[in-house]
Amino acid sequence: MGTLLENRQHHVSIGQDQLNLDPSFGTHVRVGESDRAKRMKEDSLLLLRGFDSISQNLSQLSNNLDNALQGARHLAEPPTLREIFHSVLEDPEIKREDEEKLQNEEGKKVLKRKFDPDERSEDQENDFHKGNEQCLENKRLKRAKNLAVSMATKAAALARELKSIRSDLCFMQERCALLEEENRRIRDGSCEGTRPEEDDLMRLQMEALLAEKSRLANENANLKRENQCLHQLVEYHQITTQDLSASYEQVIRGMCFDFSSPSSSIMEDNEDDCEIAKTPQKNVFGFATSIDESCYEGGDE
Repeated sequence: MGTLLENRQHHVSIGQDQLNLDPSFGTHVRVGESDRAKRMKEDSLLLLRGFDSISQNLSQLSNNLDNALQGARHLAEPPTLREIFHSVLEDPEIKREDEEKLQNEEGKKVLKRKFDPDERSEDQENDFHKGNEQCLENKRLKRAKNLAVSMATKAAALARELKSIRSDLCFMQERCALLEEENRRIRDGSCEGTRPEEDDLMRLQMEALLAEKSRLANENANLKRENQCLHQLVEYHQITTQDLSASYEQVIRGMCFDFSSPSSSIMEDNEDDCEIAKTPQKNVFGFATSIDESCYEGGDE
């Protein structure tokens, strides 16, 4: 492809140079152009064929890659239980066939030994190879057994997971059925109107709410009355404390001593009446307000 394109560019450049140098070369150029057109067609056909071959090769490569990937995935996957069991069952049959073949060969060799003593060394080598093959087979059998045990444990775990998934699936199906039935009932109820059962339920709920409302209203009224009573008691206590403080101050002010001299008019009246002058007496809450009263009370006693 690259060579074809280079040749084409080279021919085009040569033709342009010739036209520039010799204008009488036009007739020859036309003939050359027809030849070039034919060559272009041939080149295009060749290019198409090349592209077709390349596409076929690419498709083959893609198919080969897909097959290789599938084979790699198949090899990466662990063998299934069926394959293991089939291999285990087929192994005894193969062994029997091999044993029969070996017995036949041994019989033939025994007959040959009788006639050819040189074959003894070959028989020893064959016995050594057979021992090695048996060891390899034993190792393979052990690996197969271990693989079978691991696969059995994996199968048991997968069975348990499958049971749990099935139980979850059954529960989800039952739940979906219940939800669908409830949705259908709600849809039917919305289309047909409310049912009598729902009306009774709403009525009972409204009655309970109204009873609760009345109870709360009564409780609120009782609390208001108690609050008013408490306010009245507080006011009464405030008033009584004010009255007691005022009366106490008055008592303290009334308890005083009178040391003033008696006036002349009082003295004359007392001399005429032959009486002793005294200060005015007052008895407030059972206490004497002057010394004379207290003294006379003591003398009378």
